[in-house]
Amino acid sequence: MKYFIFLMIFACNIFAFDINFKNFSSDFEQKVQSNNSSLNYKGNFMITQNKAFWNYTKPNKKQIYINNKEVVIIEPELEQAIYTQLQNLPNLQVIFKNAKLISHESYEAKYENIIYNIKLENGSLNSISYKDELGNLVSIYFYNQKFDQNINDNIFIPKIPSHFDIIH
Repeated sequence: MKYFIFLMIFACNIFAFDINFKNFSSDFEQKVQSNNSSLNYKGNFMITQNKAFWNYTKPNKKQIYINNKEVVIIEPELEQAIYTQLQNLPNLQVIFKNAKLISHESYEAKYENIIYNIKLENGSLNSISYKDELGNLVSIYFYNQKFDQNINDNIFIPKIPSHFDIIH
């Protein structure tokens, strides 16, 4: 769960370092590697300046909605929806505005002893990787990126089936 939330926050703020947009969407693949195992997540997302919709498709379906600091996580396989608040967010906009160019289209940013490696390809975000506080290597790859598309705001409204459990 922590990786999901971090990815959402990260992507909502990463573009502060040199990209102006009204909205952004992309497919993604996230890999979390530890000593003896690897988890792979796939999906797509759409973000605006204050809203986000994340649609995880593999290994389990999950939808995550963010509206400012309110988060709704819908887990169809568990038939539940979780409401929570984002608290104590690091100011990633400041972090990435201060990211240092390491080599052509490769940046490095540091926050609370974690180093984030940011790779661009032809000026577009290609990947973000870092080692988390548990020593896991987290890599996020972005594909089919689109900026400033016409979007229906209804995509940011959680659709919770009436028979799902609601957890606050």
